[in-house]
This record gives sequence, C-alpha cells and structure tokens, in this order.
Amino acid sequence: MTPGNEPRPRIDDTFAAVVAGLPADLRREAEHLPYRLGLTRSPSGAWEDFVVMDPNRDLPRYAAEDPARPGHCRLAVGQLFAYRRAHHCAAVYGLIADRIADGQVAKSRVFVRLRDEVLRAWIRALGVATGSPPRARALVGAALRATEWGNARERRALVRARRRGEGTLSAREYFTFTSAKLRWFGATAHGLLLSLGEPGRAGALRRTYDIFSIALQCIDDALDDASDRRTRGASFPLALGLPSGGLLAAAPGLIGRAASLARAARFHEFGLWLERVAATLERWPIPGDPLQSSLAAAVLQAAAEEVHHG
Repeated sequence: MTPGNEPRPRIDDTFAAVVAGLPADLRREAEHLPYRLGLTRSPSGAWEDFVVMDPNRDLPRYAAEDPARPGHCRLAVGQLFAYRRAHHCAAVYGLIADRIADGQVAKSRVFVRLRDEVLRAWIRALGVATGSPPRARALVGAALRATEWGNARERRALVRARRRGEGTLSAREYFTFTSAKLRWFGATAHGLLLSLGEPGRAGALRRTYDIFSIALQCIDDALDDASDRRTRGASFPLALGLPSGGLLAAAPGLIGRAASLARAARFHEFGLWLERVAATLERWPIPGDPLQSSLAAAVLQAAAEEVHHG
C-alpha cells in the first residue's frame, strides 16, 4: 500500500494515547473534553465531529505528497504517522487554547493543565517526526508566538469596534491577525517540508493554508455575526464595516485562490480538494443585497492577495 493511503489515524485516537499517559486526575478531566469545550452538542462527541475537513485532520499527508508523482507519499509509513500524531496534538492544543483565549470557556486550572500537557505532547511528537527535538521546539515556539500576537490583535480589534462602531478594522489587518492566530494548525506540515529541505514549498503551503483558513474564518464570523453582537458587543462584519453576506461571498474566491497556489506548488491532492470545496461554496445562497455582498467580497479578496501574495 502506498504510504499515505493506509487507514488514517484519527485525532481522537491520538488524543486517547496522550491521555493514557496523563496523571489519573487529568485522565478523568479529559473525558468528554470536546463537549466541555463547547465543540460538540453531545458528551459523546468526538474531536473529529468538530474538525471535519480533511486537510485540517491530515495536512501532513497533503504536504508529504511527491510533487513529481501525484498521489504518492514521499515519507515512510512510520514517519508519516509521527507527523500525523504531531499535527493531531497541535489541533487539540490549538482548540483548547483558542477556546480559553476567546473566553468561550473559563480559564480553569484543569483546562490550562490539559492544554499544557497536549502542548508538551505536540513538541515531543514533532521531535520524533523531524528527528530533532531542538528544531521541534523552535517550530512550535514560532507558532505560539504568532498565535499569541494574533489573539491579542483580534481582541483589540473587537474592543475598538465596541467603543467606536463599524469600520474600525481593515481587511488587511483582519487577515493578518487571523493567519497569525491560527499558525498552530499548519506548523507541523510546515516543519515537515522544512525537514525535507524545501523552504520554498514550505512557504507556498503556508500561504495556501493561510488563505484556506481565512476563508473558513470568514464563514464562521459571518454566521456568528448576530450572536457575537449580542454576547461580545461587536462582530467582525461590524468591525470591518461590511455585510455578513460579503464575508460569505468572499469564501469561494479565497478558496479558489488557495487551490491555484496549491497547484502551482505541486500540492496536487490539496489543490484538487480545494477546487471541489470552492465549487461547492459557489452554490451557497448569499443573504442580503447581492451587489453589496459582491463588492465586499472583492475588497476581502484583494486584501488577501495583498497580504498573501505568492
């Protein structure tokens, strides 16, 4: 079987392995964690009930595709497994940290301990995958610094919007801090390509994944517009001074741009997947005034191109 095409380990399998090595009190607290974080509707909900898109579950496989042989993986099964484990730990770490940073769960001692244990598991797993624990610490450290900076800028943007009203946030700033705050999600795959001696393709994958992530954030922020105004006193459509329909309308074009970048860098499977998603989103109904939404989408797409030129 070609490496990368074997049954994919699930995020929940990786988390269970991490939890098995925790102290007994934390093992109990880790039960039903996706539900306790508000990510699932049922206590039986799994991490992959929330992380549903395949690149978010398995970005290392897309990164490890042989650019000269589409559909083939350049890594041995064991090495790909190690990168997948690291990516899964990063995903769980980031979701816990993001819920705490956004104030969507209380910053309790238990959640902080779990977050930090998963962070240590990520660093260990990435050290195994890259064969260099110091490199793993450097990669994770850079991702965490970017995330901290992005979260701080995001919080300030919402404070400005609450105090001053709409139009206080530029699309460029929105995309810059969104890319930064989500840096943890793509860091493992970025490190994989650096370890293969491909800094150029590592940068291309980062730009591709950033634009894809921005598109998903636009969708989330559009759908959360009313609830964010009610619970947080402001929303990102309000801060941007754009209709929520404009954020939704921007998503297909953003993902289409990500697909073009993926294809140009010879991430064939990732590009194909992104093209399918963009085509699906094109069929979504957009609420509100069509002209205003189209103009807003054009503004957002131009800003993304400026921030992530490639």
